[in-house]
Amino acid sequence: MSINKIQDIINDAKEIKQEQPEPLRKAKNRPSEFPIDSLPYLLKSASLALHDKIQAPIALCAQSILAATNLVVQGHADIMLPMGQTRPISCFFLTIAESGERKSSCDNDALHTIKAFEKKLREQYNIDIDKWHNDNDAYEAQRQSILKKTKLNLEDRKIALDRLGQKPAKPLTPLLVCPEPTFEGLCRLMKEGYPSLGIFSAEGGQFIAGHGMKAENKIRTAASICSAWDGESIKRIRAGEETTILSGRRLSMHLMVQPDIATSFLSDPILRDQGILSRILTVSPISAIGSRIQHEPKLESLNALERFNTRLSETLDYKLPLNHNCINELKPRLITLTPEANDLYKGYADHIESRMVTNGELELIRGFANKLPEHALRIGATLALFSDINTEFLSFECLKQAIELSDFYANELLRLRDEGMIDPKLIIAEKLLAWLDDNWKEENISLPDIYQGTIYAIRNKATALEIVKILENHNWLRKNDEPMMIKGQNRKDTWKIIKAKR
Repeated sequence: MSINKIQDIINDAKEIKQEQPEPLRKAKNRPSEFPIDSLPYLLKSASLALHDKIQAPIALCAQSILAATNLVVQGHADIMLPMGQTRPISCFFLTIAESGERKSSCDNDALHTIKAFEKKLREQYNIDIDKWHNDNDAYEAQRQSILKKTKLNLEDRKIALDRLGQKPAKPLTPLLVCPEPTFEGLCRLMKEGYPSLGIFSAEGGQFIAGHGMKAENKIRTAASICSAWDGESIKRIRAGEETTILSGRRLSMHLMVQPDIATSFLSDPILRDQGILSRILTVSPISAIGSRIQHEPKLESLNALERFNTRLSETLDYKLPLNHNCINELKPRLITLTPEANDLYKGYADHIESRMVTNGELELIRGFANKLPEHALRIGATLALFSDINTEFLSFECLKQAIELSDFYANELLRLRDEGMIDPKLIIAEKLLAWLDDNWKEENISLPDIYQGTIYAIRNKATALEIVKILENHNWLRKNDEPMMIKGQNRKDTWKIIKAKR
């Protein structure tokens, strides 16, 4: 074989190698083990028992147990920060798991006692609502009688109405958890129902893709959920309708979603800008599918779940602290940090702050990292209250456990970002590639072609350039040296589309 022929083969091989596209996402890293030893004994044993019984990943089981625990204690107390501000202890959880990972089974078992409590509330509600209708009808009839009496002057009519008293209070809607509320539905439930609620769904995609999170409603829904997490009053003001201001409400959340849905949720720029993503504690464990061998759960596991459910039931039986003359407006007491816990919190907050600097470990998740010390306080208060619902202090030990859990959540989010799950530009690049595969028949493409006629997420030159740069870096697009005609238009900047199996 001649030297020229060998050189041609080498050049062809180089060109082929150069043209081979690279995956847009990095290979998945193995997640860290959930720090099960950082849970207090009762929660740890319940999480392991759920794992033994259902054989779902431990992180999924622990997430379900923590979320149920937070729901039942969140209305009883707020946490006082060392700087003097107060915060709710409500937590938002997100669990990412494939279909068939037994998310529903975990959710059902973790919420078993809460749903049984709801059933008791419904039974009492059915009795109370009939009595209320009678009382209300009698009240309205008497009120109308007073208003219709023509012989009464204004002062006498006022006196009669004052004697009649307030309208009978309608029984509260017997619901503690709801799967996919709209903003309006959430406001109505908080107005007419119990003041401590949870958005819980083993099919979280129903909420993420539901009416409340559609484009026209997304900002409003996300903003109201963020306000609830912050402990702010939720306000609903509409022309022609009664203005609603809801204070003293608490909202927890646990959504279980499949990876594709999680990607669209975590990479949504609107939700990121609204701040809801920085308020969420996320896990994405390795699948247990294929390793689940049929067996009877251990007796000690069943006993551990019974102890957990007994504590849940005892906590639910405690009356929530309410504002004077209010049937569903909370007035939680304050939990303060012990001196040792106070020092630990300050050291942790400084540690997190130092890691958020440019090129620091937490730079890429600054939004979440900014709230990490507060996440630790919320988790710590949850652990403390579940141990003793009457506690007035967050101890060093509870806060230490909570910090270990918070660090785990931060590492999970960093891992997911490293894999591209929460990078919105990477998601757009993937969508553009899929669109080109399905719809673009030319071998080359120009910038105007991309932002004028491809996916909705790319609608201007600046965005198109950013996405093209990503695809260039991964060898999916290669810049042409010369202008060329594309679809009858002379284009200056063009790129060759590199085809490869993805």
